[in-house]
Amino acid sequence: MKIKILMMEKGISGSDIARMAGVHRTAVYHVISGRARSQRIQRIIARELGVPYESLWAR
Repeated sequence: MKIKILMMEKGISGSDIARMAGVHRTAVYHVISGRARSQRIQRIIARELGVPYESLWAR
């Protein structure tokens, strides 16, 4: 999955993103896997990975 590859390249973990978002890490993993949707968490993930939101979650 593109997000996981970018996270590995940037050295960012789901736990890191969870801390930045103020949520539990499982919430982040659910968003990454597509099991849950949270535009707020999606935007934080995109920002931390340095990519446009739309490139990860096209509508």
